[in-house]
Amino acid sequence: MMNPAYAKSGFATSILLVLILSFLSPTTTAELSQSTTTLNLACLSDSSCLLDNAEIGVDVMSRQEESASPLSPKTVKIEFIMSPEQNQLALLPTMIDELVIDFRIREDTAGVSAPDLVVEFWAGPSSNSWTLSGGSPTSPKVGTYQLEDAELDLSRGRLVRPNDGVGLSISFEITEPVTWELYLRGESRIIIPVEWSVDITSANVDEPSSASNPVIVEDVETLSKGALLDADQDCFRFQLPDHLRALTMVIHWTSVPLEIEQPHIPPELIREGGKTPRNPAVKTTFEAGQQITEIFYEEPPEGSYLACWSGENNHFQEYSWFGRLSHEGLGSASPTQFSGDANWLAGEAWVGDVEHTSQSIAPHGLTLSIGLIGTIAGLLGYTIPSNNPWSKRYVLPAALFLLIIGGVASPLFGMTGEAPLAGELTLDEVLDNRMATVDDAGQSESNANAAAGFFGLESGEILSLRMHITGVHPTGDGRWQIHTEEMENIRLDSYVFGWVSDHPMGATDEVKFILQAGHALTLDLLMLEALLVVDEKPAGELVHIEWQMTSSQPAGSATEPIWSTRPDSISSSEWTTIQEELYPKLLTISYCDCGIDGMEISWRSSDNFDSNSIPQVEGITVATGLVSNENVWLTCGISLLLFAGGIEYYRVKAAEKLAKEYL
Repeated sequence: MMNPAYAKSGFATSILLVLILSFLSPTTTAELSQSTTTLNLACLSDSSCLLDNAEIGVDVMSRQEESASPLSPKTVKIEFIMSPEQNQLALLPTMIDELVIDFRIREDTAGVSAPDLVVEFWAGPSSNSWTLSGGSPTSPKVGTYQLEDAELDLSRGRLVRPNDGVGLSISFEITEPVTWELYLRGESRIIIPVEWSVDITSANVDEPSSASNPVIVEDVETLSKGALLDADQDCFRFQLPDHLRALTMVIHWTSVPLEIEQPHIPPELIREGGKTPRNPAVKTTFEAGQQITEIFYEEPPEGSYLACWSGENNHFQEYSWFGRLSHEGLGSASPTQFSGDANWLAGEAWVGDVEHTSQSIAPHGLTLSIGLIGTIAGLLGYTIPSNNPWSKRYVLPAALFLLIIGGVASPLFGMTGEAPLAGELTLDEVLDNRMATVDDAGQSESNANAAAGFFGLESGEILSLRMHITGVHPTGDGRWQIHTEEMENIRLDSYVFGWVSDHPMGATDEVKFILQAGHALTLDLLMLEALLVVDEKPAGELVHIEWQMTSSQPAGSATEPIWSTRPDSISSSEWTTIQEELYPKLLTISYCDCGIDGMEISWRSSDNFDSNSIPQVEGITVATGLVSNENVWLTCGISLLLFAGGIEYYRVKAAEKLAKEYL
């Protein structure tokens, strides 16, 4: 028999070991970021549960609910709090990838009494609740509880900030004495595809820096790095030598979500002793996700300078900068090389055999005019005396039939189809609406992705557009690419600066709008042109487009998303394919405040885009006539009229010749 004292000692030792192990468990790190998107449900004991990136803790958490009954059900709630707390700034996605809860009733192997699970998840300002259905005798619960592509509530913001709480709770109701089991160590988890995150502490390398304690820059032409956190002020002191023709400060702003983007106004430049150069020329470029600002100061005097950037509360952005010195006699250093070319040229997204382009058919109005003239001429033919029974009995009726069908009825039907439909817009109106969404999104930081939809349209909205066809060419896979008059040589700068002129805004907002509008218009026109593909060769001169939009994962990055809605006839996988293969390798939007408004757009097209990238798209119709080849009908009708006229002409000539011979 075991010694009681020894048994008590062993029991105490076991308890102590459990406590020690619970404190020494490898919780290491827990974080929501781009690199750590999986949070595992973990328990170190029955009373200590947490969310962790690693698969730690016990394998199974279980409990026997002996007192539960239908009259006195037992509600169980288990909370999992992420530990340690969040230390990065992260941008929540619109939806989770996956939620898996491996929950079982030990006595219920068939899954008929598995309870519903209520899962609550919170991360910073986002709070969400989902109910995962259990089992019943008619619908047993088989396998794990799963939820995929569930939307997150972002109504109160998308940003999870350092020290924000992140947690998940599971609630369920037991109505009979059973033993429930929750399987852990990677079996139960939530996957959140965080789109953007940054470690603020490691990024803010310029601190401490202020007007009273600036960072000393020994050589202004070397790269300096920093970050603006909240209403921080970053100041740098540097020396400029004598006999300078120009100083160009080049600032690279890293790409961040619009919600936290800092103002991109030029720094406050102060020269010790006064005579600070004023009114610099500013060129702003958006390229590969970065905004680059070049600030040109002409003939700055020598001396010690202080350059200070100021931020705003609840904003964060990294930057780097350097100065470019241009000495006297070394040529121009001003932004005079700025081309100001902001044309969008047709054909950027065409595929197939463009050299075999067919021009559009004759307008229905011209066909109708010729058809009416021919029909009147045919009717007048019956008034001409003739002893040739073939003309009036066969040739003229056939000619009139062809003329009335192909030259009158068909173009009238086509012209009816060309009439504007209710709610249908021109391309100019669509582009104006597009700029309005960019403007609205810029004024609402909490809804920064509102302008990411195709032409700014949200899910459920309809793109209803009409354009005039100028030609078509085969794509090489049996389909036809449509050319339109409206998409030839579009001056994007005219649209953008026209909007700015009609909707005045602050200097910082104006630059931001110009860059974002140029980016959105260019990519939306590129996608629209790529989708203008039909199965049958168009036989009309007007194309109607009606697409109802549905939500989709955007292209681009979290900081510059685009095409987050798609026509509902295109599947999610097809949309992803055309997004990836159409998106340019490099897209650059530049704006220069050089005395006159100037905008420049250039890009390098993708090498992967071809006809296989373009899905089958419904909702594109061409206003055709009653018959598909009305010009052929018209030509045949006119030919028969001429044939009948020729018969009569030679008959009259023959009669005149015979009369002369008789006389």
